[in-house]
Amino acid sequence: MLVTAVAAAASVCAQETTIPSMSEMTGDFIVLNSQSYNGVKSLATMKPFTIEPADNDSITLSGFYMRNCLDFKAEYSETTGKISIPAGTPVFDYFGSYLIYLYPWNTEDEEVIMRPIEYKYIGNNVWECNSDLMLVAIQGEEMRMSVFSSGSRIARCNGTTNNTSYVGTADEQDEYKQDEYIESRPSYVTISGNNIDIYNILQADQYGYGVHLSGTIDRTAGKVWFGYTLTGQANDGNYRILTGCEYDEDTNMPTKVAYSGTNNYGKVRASIDLEKGEIAIDPMAIWVAEYSESGIMVDENQFYEFVKTVNVTYDVDNPVSSIEDTPNIDNQNKEVSHIDYYAIDGRKLIEPQEGSLVIKVTVYTDKSTQVEKIVYLKH
Repeated sequence: MLVTAVAAAASVCAQETTIPSMSEMTGDFIVLNSQSYNGVKSLATMKPFTIEPADNDSITLSGFYMRNCLDFKAEYSETTGKISIPAGTPVFDYFGSYLIYLYPWNTEDEEVIMRPIEYKYIGNNVWECNSDLMLVAIQGEEMRMSVFSSGSRIARCNGTTNNTSYVGTADEQDEYKQDEYIESRPSYVTISGNNIDIYNILQADQYGYGVHLSGTIDRTAGKVWFGYTLTGQANDGNYRILTGCEYDEDTNMPTKVAYSGTNNYGKVRASIDLEKGEIAIDPMAIWVAEYSESGIMVDENQFYEFVKTVNVTYDVDNPVSSIEDTPNIDNQNKEVSHIDYYAIDGRKLIEPQEGSLVIKVTVYTDKSTQVEKIVYLKH
C-alpha cells in the first residue's frame, strides 16, 4: 500500500509585495485550481500558460484553460496588481460547434455572476481568486456547465523541468522527444522550511495539465523524499499513479515500485543543491492502479510511462515560498483541535477504511485548517 500524502501543506514565508509592472507581466505562469469536496477545498489541477502585455492596461493570456484554447485579454492594474477577466470570456472553441465561456459562479443560487473574475495580487508573484468559477457551454438553447475551480491561484513559473521518458514495450518503445531527447516545460518550485513542492513537473494528460510532487528535504544529506502522486484517471476507470521505481537498464522498462517492503514504498528520491537551485530525481513510473473502498493497488505488470530522468532547475534569487490551496498557516507550533476525513466524492467519514484514498482536514484551535489527499493507514 502507498502511504504518502499527495497534496501540499506548508506555511508561506514573508511575502514580497512589490507589484510587477506591465512590462514585467510577460513569460510563463501557472494556474492552480482547487475543487471543493463537501465544502473542503483541495488542489485539483494545474495548467501552465503564458502572459504578454497587450496595451496600456491589459494583458493577453494564452493557454489558460487547456491546450489549443482561445487567447483572451484581461485588465491589469500596475497600482494594485489586480488581474480582471471579463465575465463570460470565451476560452474554448469546440470545433466551431459551440463556445465555452468562463464565469464567476454563485454557488448558493446556482447562477452565473456578471462581474469580472478578479485575481488579487498577494505578493511573491502570486495572484489569488477566491470565487467559484464555472465553465459554461452554450449549444443552441442547451446550456452545460462544469466547475473550473473553487478558488484559484496564478503564480509566475520560477523553474524548468527536463525529463527523458519512454512508453511501450521493450521491442516497440517510443521516446518522448522535445529538443532531441529531452522534454522540457516551465515549472513552479516552492520551499518552506524543509517542505518542497514542484508543480508541473510532468504533463498529466493531452490537455496540458500538470503533475505535482510534494516532499521533505534532508538538508544535511542534500536529498529529498517525495511522496507518490495520482496523475489522473484513465477512460477504463483505472487510476494513474506516479511512484519511484526500479528498472532494467537494458530494456528501459520499469520492473517494480521502489523500496518494496520498507516504509519508503512508492516514494521518489532526489538529490538537491539548494545553493544552485538544482534537483535531480531518481527514475519513476506511471502505473495502472485500481481504487476501491478497500484501498488502492498498483499493478506492477502494467504501466503508462517510464520516466528515466528528471532534472529541475529553479531561480534561487527569486522569493521561493510555499503555495497552498487552503488559507495560509504556519502549523508547526499550532495545537490540533480535531481531524476530519472525507471520501473523494465529498462524503464525511466516521472512520476511513485502511488503505482508502481520502481528504484529510486538520482543524487547529485557532480555526485555521490544513488539507491533504492521503491514503489512510491506521497507526
